[in-house]
Amino acid sequence: MCVASMVMAHEVIPSDVGQAQQKSGAAHRNSPSRDLRKVGEAIAKAVLDKNIQALLTYDRADLRSADQVSLKNPKSDLYCYIFDSDCITWGSGNWRSVYEKLYHAYQLEIKVSVTSSPYDRQLYGSLYFYDASAVSERDLRSPDFLCKEGPANVASWKFRLENGKWRPVTPLFDSETRGPCPSDVEGNG
Repeated sequence: MCVASMVMAHEVIPSDVGQAQQKSGAAHRNSPSRDLRKVGEAIAKAVLDKNIQALLTYDRADLRSADQVSLKNPKSDLYCYIFDSDCITWGSGNWRSVYEKLYHAYQLEIKVSVTSSPYDRQLYGSLYFYDASAVSERDLRSPDFLCKEGPANVASWKFRLENGKWRPVTPLFDSETRGPCPSDVEGNG
């Protein structure tokens, strides 16, 4: 498993790639985790700018047109999930929109986790967006934490590397599962 993370402060800050290249040379020049981190940075910027068109460029192709319609409707579940906590109607009242999680983070961080599947030998990656002043990397490894605290503190999105490009596996920010809670915990899948 390859894990990388970066710190952001309400706007996307490029990571310090030079140090990583010094340590491992050419291996990091086209690193899948670095490439996925760049995707995460662009996604965070799109959310913070409320740039729906930019965000949709990272959406699954089969969902893009329906999601575009939903994101134009400020009362739709998808719009609320991504941009407006006030209209979220599910959960126990602790759900926060992706925008709120990113905007109100004191130390916005993106954790990138890349693994190779033993089943199809493809690389899969997860992006976790969170406030590093409130959530630790250890918390992110805990399914219980992700299920209990994820709705208020963590946004996630899963990708697969296809022909050298990261493509989403799940809908925008895992919206159909309503967050980072693994499907085998609390019957959330």
